[in-house]
Amino acid sequence: MSNSHIKDDSNLKILLSEVSSLKERNKHMEVELKEMQEKYSEVSLRFAEVEGERQHLVMTLRNLKKK
Repeated sequence: MSNSHIKDDSNLKILLSEVSSLKERNKHMEVELKEMQEKYSEVSLRFAEVEGERQHLVMTLRNLKKK
């Protein structure tokens, strides 16, 4: 095997290792993204619930002030 072939093989192994590492990192980031989306959905739902309660209290206060 010539030096250029050995160097090519070495470069190929390095590239394949980097690609494998990037694929693992991508999987990890996809999991993180999914967790963040789920958290966002939970927070958004809770916000909507609290906003509904707030509006209900505002209406109750307005009705009490009218009496």
